[in-house]
Amino acid sequence: MGLRWKLTLLVPGLLALGLITIAFVAAEQERGDEEQDLRMRSLEVLEAVSVAVSPHLAAQDYSALATLIGRFFDVQKEDGLRELYVLDPTGTVLAHSHPILAKTRAADAFSVRAAKGDSRLWQHEGSFLSVAVPVEYRGYLGVVVAKYSLGDVEGEVARARLQWLGLALVLWLLVGVVLFSGIDGWVLQPIAELQDAVRLIGEGELSRRVPPLPGREMAELSNMVNRMAGALESERDNLERSVDARTRELQELNSRLEQLSVTDALTGIYNHRRFQESLASELLRAHRNLQPFSVLMIDVDHFKKVNDLLGHPIGDELLRQLSAVLGQCLRKSDLLARYGGEEFAALLPGTDKQLALQVAERMRAVVDSEMNSGAEWPQHISISIGVATWPMDGQTKEALVASADAALYEAKHGGRNRVIGTATAA
Repeated sequence: MGLRWKLTLLVPGLLALGLITIAFVAAEQERGDEEQDLRMRSLEVLEAVSVAVSPHLAAQDYSALATLIGRFFDVQKEDGLRELYVLDPTGTVLAHSHPILAKTRAADAFSVRAAKGDSRLWQHEGSFLSVAVPVEYRGYLGVVVAKYSLGDVEGEVARARLQWLGLALVLWLLVGVVLFSGIDGWVLQPIAELQDAVRLIGEGELSRRVPPLPGREMAELSNMVNRMAGALESERDNLERSVDARTRELQELNSRLEQLSVTDALTGIYNHRRFQESLASELLRAHRNLQPFSVLMIDVDHFKKVNDLLGHPIGDELLRQLSAVLGQCLRKSDLLARYGGEEFAALLPGTDKQLALQVAERMRAVVDSEMNSGAEWPQHISISIGVATWPMDGQTKEALVASADAALYEAKHGGRNRVIGTATAA
C-alpha cells in the first residue's frame, strides 16, 4: 500500500474514529436523559393512578379497581406502558392490565420488594423500566406497579448513533477525497521525483540531480542528495582516472614481462621457450593445412676460441651482431631464436626443403661476408646450418629438431661453414 492510501485512510480514519466515539458517548447521554424523563413522567402518572385507585382499594371494590386500571392502561400504552397492576402488602395481584394475571402472586423480585415497601421505587432491567408508587388511604394499602418498554428510547438512541455514524462517514469521505487529491501535489509528487533521482543515481547515473522541490524539508533533502551525488561523481571520476592509469601501467608491464619471457636478454631475439611454443603451433597448423615448414639449426663455428682469446664480452658482442645479420635474411613471418649458447634456430612456415636450403645458404653467405668485413676477430667467422622439413624429416617437433641437429652435426664434422639438408645415415 502506497503512502497516499495510507495517509488517506489514516487521517480520515482517526477523524472518523473520534466522531464515532463522540457518537456513542452522545447516544449514551441521550439514553440516560430519555430514561430519566420517562421515569419522572411514569412516577407522575402512577401518583395520579394511586390517588384514583385508593378509595376502591380501601373499599375492597376490586371490580371497580380492575376497570380503573384497564382505562389507565389503555390511555398510557401508547407511551410504552406494557403492564399496570396493583399489589396488596402480601404481594397478591388485586388488579392487572392483563385480567388473566389478577388474583396471582407477584413472582418477580421488584414486585415483591415494592409490595413490602412504602416508598417509590424504580428499576431498569434490560429493555424495561419498572416503577412502583405506594397507595395510601388512611394508611398503607398497597402499591401500584407499572412496567414500561424502553424500545422507543432505544430507537431514538439507535437513530442518533446512525446520524453520528453517517456524519462520520461523510466527513471521512470528504477529508479522504481532499487528502487523496492534495497529497499527490503536496507530498507524493516531490517524493516520486526524489525517488526517481535517487534510483538513477544508485544505478550509476551520478550526473543526475534532484530538481528543486517545494517545502523546506524537501528542499533540504534534495540539496543533500545532490551534494551526495556530486561527491560520488567526483570520486568516481578520480577513481576511473586512477584505474585507467593503473590499467595502462599494468598492461605495459605485462607486455614488457611477456616480451621478456620470450626474448633472449643478450641478443634481443626470441629465446628457446618462444621457439618451442611457435614450433608446436606451426606443427598443428601444418597438420590442419597440409603445408610443409622447415626448421634451421645454426651454430657458430669455433666460437669457443673467441671467448678464450678475447673474453666473453667480445663473444657476447659477436652473438649480438650475428643475430642481427641472421634476422636480415628472414621474412617477417619467419622466426629466429637463440637456442642456447652460440646456437640459433629458425622456423620457416610454408617453406619446403628446397626453399629452406636456399634461405640457409643465403644466411651462411651473408654471415661469411658481413661478419668478416673489417672485423678484428681472432679467426674467420662462419656458421654451419642443419635443415629439417616437415613431414619428410619428422612428424613431431622433437623429431624435426633431432633431424635438424643431426644435419648440423654432419655439417660441422664435414668441414663447417656449410649447409646440410638431410643427415646421412651412419
